[in-house]
Amino acid sequence: MSVALVAHEPPSQVVPIDTPISKQHKAAILLSVLMKAGATPNLDDIATGSLKNIVDIMASFGEVDRRTVDLVILEFLSELQDFGLSMRGDLEDTLASLKGHVSEKALEKIRKAYVRSPSVDVWVRVASADAAQLQACLDSEHLQVAATVLSKIPSTLAAQVLGGMEPARARETMLAIINSRTISADVIELIGQSISESMFNENAPSAFTKTPVERAGNIMNFAQSDIRDRLMQDFVENDPDTAERIRKVMFTFADIPARVQPRDVSAITRTVDPEILLRALKNAPTEAEFILSGLSTRIADQLREELSELDPVKKKDAEAAMNELIVGIRELESSGEITLITEDEPD
Repeated sequence: MSVALVAHEPPSQVVPIDTPISKQHKAAILLSVLMKAGATPNLDDIATGSLKNIVDIMASFGEVDRRTVDLVILEFLSELQDFGLSMRGDLEDTLASLKGHVSEKALEKIRKAYVRSPSVDVWVRVASADAAQLQACLDSEHLQVAATVLSKIPSTLAAQVLGGMEPARARETMLAIINSRTISADVIELIGQSISESMFNENAPSAFTKTPVERAGNIMNFAQSDIRDRLMQDFVENDPDTAERIRKVMFTFADIPARVQPRDVSAITRTVDPEILLRALKNAPTEAEFILSGLSTRIADQLREELSELDPVKKKDAEAAMNELIVGIRELESSGEITLITEDEPD
């Protein structure tokens, strides 16, 4: 089998392959890549008939271009999460087997594309960081946050992070772990989202220079709407001044009509795939109408038709899509491509 690895950078995310490829053809490509890299995958559990088909495909392959190889690898890595595999294990082993066959730059792009995939659990993303990166992040966080993170990641990584801390900080963090009380799953999820966003949002300014209120607002941005509403109501009732400070730095999906300038609508819709945009708009008629009114008549009419044909979207899936669009808007703002309207500015 000849797999041509032409000089081509892999895409930053999984996208459809132009020509449909069967699962057995994809398996043949992956197996060939591993074997050419010197790996010895265990094939004992593959049915004889399936293995014969794969061998036949490998024997009859001509050239497979680099883009197709990259896309097959990316698709495979993105599906690892469905089988409950952790980032620091199967993925790293797989990437290690590709060394010498795929450039280090390409491997790093593949790794980043995987950990940033919306389908990947936030704690898998956090555990994908190296110890020094994670330690630098946690040094600026509250002790309870650091204790929660170290309790959630693999013990070997947690030990490396503690080893990089100043002795006093490491001791205080360990005491916080030992004395920690039960934390709700919602809060743990929010902590994971915040730490993940801090470490993997390359386009934003250093996350560690943000004020505590900005960090709190960022957590609230990506919280589920019912959790966010409950927390904000608690702040309004018990600490209205803090509630107002947090509200001013927040930017949620509902803020789009008031804070996105109409001329920027086309740009923000290009930050996500069309399917994600449709899921985000399906249950949000006000925001949908604002966005559609900022697009060309042809595109707006096409989206309206697709929205009408789209099956009902679960609240969880809709909010995940909304958050992806919010991330895209924030990245455009950070890069200076768009400017959000503030409360003191006229539309």
